[in-house]
Amino acid sequence: MNKLNNIKIGFFRNNPVLSLALGLTTALAVTGSVTTALGMGLLIFVLVILAGVLGGLLRKVTPSEMMIPVGLVLSAFLAKLGELLALAYMSGIASEVGIFIPLMAVNSLILFASGSLTEKTSFGENMKNALLAGCAYVVALLAIAFLRELAVSGGIALLNPLNGAELFSFNIIPQQFTLSLFAGSTGALLMTAFVGGLFQAIGKSGNDKGGK
Repeated sequence: MNKLNNIKIGFFRNNPVLSLALGLTTALAVTGSVTTALGMGLLIFVLVILAGVLGGLLRKVTPSEMMIPVGLVLSAFLAKLGELLALAYMSGIASEVGIFIPLMAVNSLILFASGSLTEKTSFGENMKNALLAGCAYVVALLAIAFLRELAVSGGIALLNPLNGAELFSFNIIPQQFTLSLFAGSTGALLMTAFVGGLFQAIGKSGNDKGGK
């Protein structure tokens, strides 16, 4: 687990899902549309912040060798909380995502945010890592979902994740040129790999120019 100790999470370089494969299974399942990605991204963001808070507090009273088991229990608790929140406020998305909501119990991003995969850090540092990881995760989900939905339907239809009301929509690709491949799991993997490579290239370019 020490391999995560010195890694600085970023939006482009070391993105938690595109570079470190944290929470990858959930990401593949919820990026079929921008609406689903936004709703689940915000839900996981909330859970990641809660994991950072609760994990930071638990680390003060938990031996280092027990942090992973404790982190797993915490992840299971937060996954159940997330499932209840999704069913209560985003029932449409919850029914669409299905089994992948309970699978958040083994979401490695939540486990990472709790501090279970890194050496002991201060509460502030743990919260900073959780906040950055959550934001970067949402950005990655939206980027993948935008390109997948655009490729499959030729446009984007963004709905309010809470009530299903349409916020905006547009079409720019004629139907005969859309690619149904990206609607399935194979397309999800291909698009994730493409966006991951794109993010790495942007991150490397920024680093070469002196950016972070």
